[in-house]
Amino acid sequence: MADVHKDDAVFFKSTGMVSAAELANLARLDHDREITLVIAGLDSGGGAGCSADCQSVADAGSYALVATTALTVQSLKRVGTVKAVEAQFFAETMDTLIADFPKISAVKVGLVTSQEILELILKYLEGPLKNAKVVWDPVLTATAGDFESADLKGSLSRILKVSTLFTPNLTEALELASWDEERLERCGMHELSSEFTKYGCAVLIKGGHAKDQAQSSDFLKTAEHEIVFSHDRRQGKGAHGGGCALSSFIAGSLAQGYALDDAVALGKSYVTCGILRPMISQESSRPPVGHHREFLNPQTWPSVKDSNFPSPRSQPFPGCNEDLGFYPVLDSSEWIERVLRLGVRTVQLRIKDAKRADLPDEIERSVELAKRYKARLFIDDHYQLAARFHAYGVHLGMEDLQTADLEFIAKSGLRLGVSTHGPCELFKALGLKPSYIALGHVFPTNTKAMPSKPQGLWKLKREIGLMRALHVPFTVIGGITLDNAPVLCKLGVLSAAAVSAVTKAEDPDEAVFAYLRLFGSGGDI
Repeated sequence: MADVHKDDAVFFKSTGMVSAAELANLARLDHDREITLVIAGLDSGGGAGCSADCQSVADAGSYALVATTALTVQSLKRVGTVKAVEAQFFAETMDTLIADFPKISAVKVGLVTSQEILELILKYLEGPLKNAKVVWDPVLTATAGDFESADLKGSLSRILKVSTLFTPNLTEALELASWDEERLERCGMHELSSEFTKYGCAVLIKGGHAKDQAQSSDFLKTAEHEIVFSHDRRQGKGAHGGGCALSSFIAGSLAQGYALDDAVALGKSYVTCGILRPMISQESSRPPVGHHREFLNPQTWPSVKDSNFPSPRSQPFPGCNEDLGFYPVLDSSEWIERVLRLGVRTVQLRIKDAKRADLPDEIERSVELAKRYKARLFIDDHYQLAARFHAYGVHLGMEDLQTADLEFIAKSGLRLGVSTHGPCELFKALGLKPSYIALGHVFPTNTKAMPSKPQGLWKLKREIGLMRALHVPFTVIGGITLDNAPVLCKLGVLSAAAVSAVTKAEDPDEAVFAYLRLFGSGGDI
C-alpha cells in the first residue's frame, strides 16, 4: 500500500473496502481531519449560519470549529431579534481555539455584527491566522436583521488583503463597489470583479440573485483567469442558506488541500445538490439547503467556461470502449511493439520533442503496429501527424487544449483523450465531450514535475462516481504501481495508465503481465 494519500485511511475505514491487513498498513497514515474555523452567527432555524456551516465543512471532509458572532431568533420565514455577542466573549473564544487548535487550515467568515468584532477578526487574520486560507462571505445589514452592523465597506481593503476568496452575491458586490445596474451593463463582470481582486485575493460573485437569466452563474476571477460556473435555473423557491453552504464548503475544501478552482467547482455542485434535495419540505417558505456528502452527479456538476480554455462543444468526439484496460504510456515504437506483443490493446506514444527528425517515422510505425495488433493507439500532442497517419486517437493536456485546433481533430475522425488534475479541469474537459478522460495524478509521481498535488483515493472516488454515471470512459494516472494498483481495482477502476512502472521495471514483460492480470486489455476496438 505504498504511496497512498494520507487521507485515504479514513476513506477506506468508512467504506470497509480493504482487508484487515491492508488497514494495518494504512493505520500509520490515519489522522484527524484538517481544521476549518467558522466565524458566523447562530441561526435558530438551522438553515444558515454556523450550524449549517458546520455541516458543509464536514461534508467537505474538514473539521469545524465555531466562533459565534451573534445569536438570532429566526425561522425559515422571518428574522426576529439578532443579539450580537460581546467583543470580549468573541475574543476569548478565538484565543481559546487558536491556543488549543494550533493548526487551523482555513477560516470562513460570515455575519459580522459589530465594528469591534470586525476589528478583532482582522487582527486575528493579520496575526496568528495569517497562514490560513480565508473565505469571506460578506453579509450586509439589509439581509441580516435589525442591528448595528460592522462597516464592511469602510474596511473593504483590509478584508480583501486577508482573504483568499471573497464571495459576495451580485447585489452585495454592487453595493460594496458603489456600482449600480447601469454601470454593470456598461462595464461588465470583468470590471466589477476587478474592484475586489486589485487587493490580491480572488473573488466569486454569486449570480443567484441576477434577474432574467436562464442560468444561475457564478463568476470567479483569480490572478490567472476568469471562470463562469453555471447551472440551469430551476423553478421554485430555491433554498435557504445556499450562500453559507457554498462559502463554508469551499473553506473546508481548501483546508483539505483542494486548489481554489477545484474547491469552488465542488462547492457549486454541492449547493446545487442541496437545492435539488433540501433538508426538509416547507410549503410556504424556502426550504433549507440540503447537506449531502455524496453530491456529485450528472444533475449537479456545473458547466464551466474558462477565459483560457476552449468553449464547451455541442458535438462529441468519436467514442471508445468504457473499459480501456491497462494503458502504458511509452516513448518509442520499439516499446509500443513490445507491449502489443504481450497483449496490451490500449497504448499511448508520448514523444515530447516536436523537433525530433524521426518523429513522423515513429508515429507512422506505431500506427502500423497498432493496426496490426488491433489496438487503440493514442498519440500525445502531435495531432497533425496523428491525422496524417490515421491514428486511432490523440491525447492532449490542459495547456495543449488552449491552442489545439479541436475542429481539425474532430473532422479528422480522431478520438480525443484529455488529461485532468482535479474537479474543475474535469468539468471543463467534460464540456468538450472527449472520447475519454484521464484522471490524475492519483499518487506522487517522479515522471514529470506536477503543478498540482496528488489527489489521493478519497478525492478520486468523487470523480469516478460522476464518470460512471455519465458513462464517459476514463483511465487513472500518476504514481500507479503494482503495490497500489489493487486498491484502484477495489474502487472499480477499469483502466490505469503507467509510464515508468513499465519502462523502469526490472522485468518489464512481467510487469506488463501483472498489470494485465489486474486491469485486463480492455474491450474490443
